[in-house]
Amino acid sequence: MIQTEVKALGSNEHQVHVRIPRGEYDRIYAEQIQKLSRQARLPGFRPGKTPNQVIEKQFGAKLHDDTVSELIQSNYVEAIESSGLVPAVQPELDILAVQGADSFEFTMKVTTWPKVKVKSLSKLKFDTTTVDVEASDIESVIERLQKSQVKFNIERGSKAEDGDQLHIDFVGSIDGEPFDGGKGEDVALVLGEGRFIPGFEEQLLGHVAGDDVTVEVTFPEQYQAAHLAGKHASFAVTVKSVGKPVQADNEDDLARMLGFDDAKALHADVEARLNEEAEQASFSSTREAALDALLAANDVDLPEALIAEDMRTTTQRVLENMKQQGVPADRAMFEDDAFKKEVRERSEKGLKLSILLQTVRELGDVSADDAEVDAEIDRQAQQYPEDQHEQFKAWIKGQQDQMASLRERLLERKCVEYIVSKAKTKSVSKPLSVWQAEQDKGE
Repeated sequence: MIQTEVKALGSNEHQVHVRIPRGEYDRIYAEQIQKLSRQARLPGFRPGKTPNQVIEKQFGAKLHDDTVSELIQSNYVEAIESSGLVPAVQPELDILAVQGADSFEFTMKVTTWPKVKVKSLSKLKFDTTTVDVEASDIESVIERLQKSQVKFNIERGSKAEDGDQLHIDFVGSIDGEPFDGGKGEDVALVLGEGRFIPGFEEQLLGHVAGDDVTVEVTFPEQYQAAHLAGKHASFAVTVKSVGKPVQADNEDDLARMLGFDDAKALHADVEARLNEEAEQASFSSTREAALDALLAANDVDLPEALIAEDMRTTTQRVLENMKQQGVPADRAMFEDDAFKKEVRERSEKGLKLSILLQTVRELGDVSADDAEVDAEIDRQAQQYPEDQHEQFKAWIKGQQDQMASLRERLLERKCVEYIVSKAKTKSVSKPLSVWQAEQDKGE
């Protein structure tokens, strides 16, 4: 039977001394000998017939290491449960160099989550924000759509000008040899947008549908495809069509360009989307104020091991994101003091909020039932076309990580609402346009 002895080392840090009967070590040791005996190929012995003393002499260190590893793995959970502690990070193991005759012993340094007593929420003071959609907000969106929504009318014989949309076929070559990625068919290109290699678009100006054009360009020295950087290339281009830009003359035309019946339907859709943005902005602003007040009012003593583990996780996540985006990972960046300082500050704030919100959750008996989770999934499904709603719901319900994240966000929202209901708050309001300008400035 496992015996554990717990000794406090400091705030949220404990040493757990574990004793396991020697017979358990001997049992696993014998199993390891039998396993090696079946696998070993030693001169003069048939597989499985090698005497135990020969196996021990040949593989003594490995037998001990494998036995200790198996012994700890098979008894770890029971040892933790026996200690009564809940580790916040992976415990640090230390195996005693000298073992007794009747037991096998090791120690674990266990870091636990800090326990905090949240000060009365009724003493918190902060502003709750309501973001409102004004008529001018809707009109601003309509104006932007009016400027950005363009269709192109193909006109035979028209000479290509800046702003025109061309459809082209092209084949690129370097020193007379085609290269990978240098071919395209029926590619849409708006002259003047600068999507292609510098100098490419300018050489198509003045041409009409049916023209064959040889475009000569040099790839930039810092081009993303290293094998093309700085090289001169020729493109054999066929202009298939030239389209002239046409903007809507009025809101009804704009609405039809965007798939709506008329301007009224377009306005209704814009207003609905802005109202949703305003609702999210209202909660976001109020959430930030509530959590800042909660942090300011309550001290949380974080164990260094907990901070270090969160910093490692955060750094690894940054590294993975950079890899996914194709951004070279410069190791020097991760050693930079400013970077490490920023990561540490984020880790400390995130951990403190997590601990405080868990306490608030228990204090207010905050929970999220299945009906509330389903309602949140329904809300998110509205972001997709109607015929994709059920597909989205089925997909997200099949993703454990997504569902866990969704439930956590829902619980956090309810915790914030609980804090607001108890605190002394002052209501402020601002137009959506003002809130958006503040976000752009980083306020």
